[in-house]
Amino acid sequence: MKRTIPLVITFIVGMIVLAEPFVVSWRYKYVYTLIKDWGIVLIAGAYVMGLVNLLQLNVPIIARRGPDWPYKVFLILGLVVTMVAGFWAGPTRSDRGTFFEFISTFIFDPLNATMFSLLAFFIASAAFRAFRARNLDATLLLLTAMFVMFARIPLGETVSQAVFGGPYLQDLMNWILDVPNTAAKRAILIGAALGAVSTGLRVILGLDRSHLGS
Repeated sequence: MKRTIPLVITFIVGMIVLAEPFVVSWRYKYVYTLIKDWGIVLIAGAYVMGLVNLLQLNVPIIARRGPDWPYKVFLILGLVVTMVAGFWAGPTRSDRGTFFEFISTFIFDPLNATMFSLLAFFIASAAFRAFRARNLDATLLLLTAMFVMFARIPLGETVSQAVFGGPYLQDLMNWILDVPNTAAKRAILIGAALGAVSTGLRVILGLDRSHLGS
Protein backbone atom coordinates (compact mmCIF):
# COMPACT_ATOMS: atom_id res chain seq x y z
CA MET A 1 0.00 0.00 0.00
CA LYS A 2 2.89 2.36 0.63
CA ARG A 3 3.67 2.24 -3.09
CA THR A 4 0.21 1.62 -4.52
CA ILE A 5 -1.50 4.67 -2.95
CA PRO A 6 1.16 7.20 -4.17
CA LEU A 7 0.97 5.65 -7.66
CA VAL A 8 -2.83 5.96 -7.71
CA ILE A 9 -2.68 9.58 -6.51
CA THR A 10 -0.02 10.39 -9.11
CA PHE A 11 -2.13 8.83 -11.87
CA ILE A 12 -5.35 10.65 -10.89
CA VAL A 13 -3.70 14.05 -10.44
CA GLY A 14 -1.65 13.65 -13.62
CA MET A 15 -4.69 12.76 -15.72
CA ILE A 16 -6.67 15.70 -14.31
CA VAL A 17 -3.86 18.12 -15.19
CA LEU A 18 -3.39 16.61 -18.66
CA ALA A 19 -7.09 16.80 -19.50
CA GLU A 20 -7.59 20.36 -18.25
CA PRO A 21 -7.12 22.11 -21.65
CA PHE A 22 -9.78 19.86 -23.21
CA VAL A 23 -12.52 20.18 -20.56
CA VAL A 24 -14.73 23.30 -20.27
CA SER A 25 -16.76 22.36 -17.19
CA TRP A 26 -16.47 24.89 -14.38
CA ARG A 27 -16.50 22.10 -11.82
CA TYR A 28 -13.52 20.52 -13.51
CA LYS A 29 -11.75 23.91 -13.59
CA TYR A 30 -12.43 24.26 -9.88
CA VAL A 31 -10.81 20.90 -9.14
CA TYR A 32 -7.86 21.80 -11.38
CA THR A 33 -7.40 25.15 -9.60
CA LEU A 34 -7.59 23.38 -6.24
CA ILE A 35 -4.84 20.97 -7.34
CA LYS A 36 -2.67 23.88 -8.49
CA ASP A 37 -3.12 25.63 -5.14
CA TRP A 38 -2.09 22.47 -3.32
CA GLY A 39 0.91 22.27 -5.64
CA ILE A 40 1.97 25.74 -4.49
CA VAL A 41 1.63 24.61 -0.86
CA LEU A 42 3.78 21.55 -1.57
CA ILE A 43 6.41 23.72 -3.28
CA ALA A 44 6.53 25.95 -0.20
CA GLY A 45 6.97 22.83 1.93
CA ALA A 46 9.79 21.71 -0.34
CA TYR A 47 11.58 25.01 0.33
CA VAL A 48 11.29 24.40 4.06
CA MET A 49 12.61 20.85 3.61
CA GLY A 50 15.50 22.25 1.56
CA LEU A 51 16.32 24.67 4.37
CA VAL A 52 16.29 21.87 6.94
CA ASN A 53 18.41 19.67 4.69
CA LEU A 54 20.92 22.48 4.20
CA LEU A 55 21.31 22.87 7.95
CA GLN A 56 21.54 19.12 8.54
CA LEU A 57 24.33 18.77 5.99
CA ASN A 58 26.44 21.79 6.91
CA VAL A 59 26.06 22.33 10.66
CA PRO A 60 27.69 18.98 11.64
CA ILE A 61 30.62 19.71 9.31
CA ILE A 62 31.09 23.11 10.96
CA ALA A 63 30.88 21.57 14.42
CA ARG A 64 33.66 19.04 13.76
CA ARG A 65 35.74 21.45 11.62
CA GLY A 66 35.35 19.28 8.54
CA PRO A 67 36.60 20.03 5.01
CA ASP A 68 35.87 23.58 3.81
CA TRP A 69 34.04 24.41 7.05
CA PRO A 70 34.77 28.19 6.85
CA TYR A 71 32.89 28.36 3.54
CA LYS A 72 29.94 26.59 5.13
CA VAL A 73 29.98 29.15 7.94
CA PHE A 74 29.60 31.92 5.37
CA LEU A 75 26.82 29.92 3.72
CA ILE A 76 24.84 29.66 6.95
CA LEU A 77 25.50 33.30 7.83
CA GLY A 78 24.35 34.42 4.38
CA LEU A 79 21.21 32.32 4.76
CA VAL A 80 20.37 33.76 8.17
CA VAL A 81 21.14 37.39 7.26
CA THR A 82 19.17 37.21 4.02
CA MET A 83 16.15 35.63 5.72
CA VAL A 84 16.17 38.21 8.51
CA ALA A 85 16.49 41.06 5.99
CA GLY A 86 13.65 39.66 3.89
CA PHE A 87 11.28 39.18 6.83
CA TRP A 88 12.21 42.55 8.30
CA ALA A 89 11.54 44.42 5.05
CA GLY A 90 8.24 42.62 4.50
CA PRO A 91 6.39 43.16 1.22
CA THR A 92 8.57 46.21 0.40
CA ARG A 93 11.80 44.20 0.38
CA SER A 94 12.30 44.93 -3.36
CA ASP A 95 12.09 48.70 -2.90
CA ARG A 96 15.28 50.66 -3.29
CA GLY A 97 17.04 51.55 -0.06
CA THR A 98 16.16 48.45 1.94
CA PHE A 99 18.85 46.15 3.30
CA PHE A 100 17.40 43.24 1.34
CA GLU A 101 17.74 45.25 -1.88
CA PHE A 102 21.33 46.10 -0.90
CA ILE A 103 22.14 42.39 -0.46
CA SER A 104 20.54 41.55 -3.80
CA THR A 105 22.18 44.37 -5.78
CA PHE A 106 25.67 44.56 -4.28
CA ILE A 107 26.29 40.98 -3.08
CA PHE A 108 24.08 38.43 -4.84
CA ASP A 109 24.12 39.98 -8.33
CA PRO A 110 27.95 40.37 -8.47
CA LEU A 111 28.43 36.81 -7.19
CA ASN A 112 25.91 35.55 -9.73
CA ALA A 113 27.69 37.41 -12.54
CA THR A 114 31.03 36.00 -11.36
CA MET A 115 29.71 32.43 -11.49
CA PHE A 116 28.35 32.89 -15.00
CA SER A 117 31.54 34.61 -16.17
CA LEU A 118 33.52 31.54 -15.08
CA LEU A 119 31.36 29.48 -17.42
CA ALA A 120 32.89 31.36 -20.36
CA PHE A 121 36.14 29.43 -19.90
CA PHE A 122 34.32 26.09 -19.90
CA ILE A 123 32.36 27.15 -22.99
CA ALA A 124 35.57 28.16 -24.74
CA SER A 125 37.14 24.82 -23.86
CA ALA A 126 34.10 22.91 -25.12
CA ALA A 127 34.04 24.98 -28.32
CA PHE A 128 37.73 24.26 -28.93
CA ARG A 129 37.04 20.52 -28.69
CA ALA A 130 33.88 20.71 -30.79
CA PHE A 131 35.34 22.89 -33.55
CA ARG A 132 38.12 20.52 -34.53
CA ALA A 133 37.82 19.77 -38.24
CA ARG A 134 37.82 15.99 -37.86
CA ASN A 135 35.09 15.37 -40.45
CA LEU A 136 32.81 17.21 -42.84
CA ASP A 137 30.18 18.11 -40.21
CA ALA A 138 32.77 19.47 -37.78
CA THR A 139 34.43 21.42 -40.60
CA LEU A 140 31.12 23.05 -41.58
CA LEU A 141 30.45 23.88 -37.93
CA LEU A 142 33.92 25.43 -37.57
CA LEU A 143 33.64 27.51 -40.76
CA THR A 144 30.13 28.71 -39.91
CA ALA A 145 31.14 29.70 -36.38
CA MET A 146 34.20 31.58 -37.64
CA PHE A 147 32.10 33.41 -40.24
CA VAL A 148 29.41 34.41 -37.73
CA MET A 149 31.99 35.68 -35.23
CA PHE A 150 33.82 37.61 -37.96
CA ALA A 151 30.61 39.19 -39.28
CA ARG A 152 29.62 40.23 -35.76
CA ILE A 153 32.68 42.36 -35.01
CA PRO A 154 33.26 45.89 -36.40
CA LEU A 155 36.10 44.59 -38.60
CA GLY A 156 33.58 42.37 -40.40
CA GLU A 157 31.32 45.34 -41.06
CA THR A 158 34.25 47.34 -42.40
CA VAL A 159 35.35 44.51 -44.71
CA SER A 160 31.79 44.04 -45.96
CA GLN A 161 31.45 47.72 -46.80
CA ALA A 162 34.88 47.89 -48.46
CA VAL A 163 34.66 44.68 -50.51
CA PHE A 164 30.96 44.26 -51.25
CA GLY A 165 29.73 47.84 -50.85
CA GLY A 166 27.10 46.97 -48.26
CA PRO A 167 26.27 44.89 -45.18
CA TYR A 168 26.01 41.68 -47.16
CA LEU A 169 28.11 39.67 -44.71
CA GLN A 170 25.80 40.78 -41.91
CA ASP A 171 22.74 39.84 -43.98
CA LEU A 172 24.16 36.36 -44.54
CA MET A 173 25.00 36.07 -40.86
CA ASN A 174 21.44 37.04 -39.89
CA TRP A 175 20.08 34.45 -42.35
CA ILE A 176 22.25 31.75 -40.78
CA LEU A 177 21.04 32.70 -37.30
CA ASP A 178 17.38 33.10 -38.29
CA VAL A 179 16.91 30.08 -40.57
CA PRO A 180 19.30 27.10 -40.09
CA ASN A 181 20.10 27.97 -36.47
CA THR A 182 16.45 28.49 -35.55
CA ALA A 183 15.47 25.25 -37.27
CA ALA A 184 18.11 23.33 -35.30
CA LYS A 185 17.03 24.93 -32.01
CA ARG A 186 13.40 24.05 -32.70
CA ALA A 187 14.36 20.46 -33.42
CA ILE A 188 16.24 20.28 -30.12
CA LEU A 189 13.30 21.82 -28.23
CA ILE A 190 10.85 19.40 -29.87
CA GLY A 191 13.07 16.48 -28.88
CA ALA A 192 13.32 17.78 -25.31
CA ALA A 193 9.54 18.27 -25.16
CA LEU A 194 8.93 14.73 -26.37
CA GLY A 195 11.37 13.47 -23.74
CA ALA A 196 9.54 15.46 -21.04
CA VAL A 197 6.18 14.08 -22.19
CA SER A 198 7.57 10.55 -22.22
CA THR A 199 8.99 10.95 -18.71
CA GLY A 200 5.72 12.43 -17.44
CA LEU A 201 3.68 9.58 -18.89
CA ARG A 202 6.03 7.02 -17.37
CA VAL A 203 5.56 8.63 -13.95
CA ILE A 204 1.78 8.93 -14.33
CA LEU A 205 1.39 5.33 -15.50
CA GLY A 206 3.65 4.02 -12.74
CA LEU A 207 6.36 2.73 -15.07
CA ASP A 208 8.97 5.03 -13.52
CA ARG A 209 8.96 4.76 -9.74
CA SER A 210 12.17 6.65 -8.97
CA HIS A 211 10.16 9.30 -7.09
CA LEU A 212 9.17 6.55 -4.65
CA GLY A 213 12.77 5.68 -3.89
CA SER A 214 12.93 2.59 -6.10
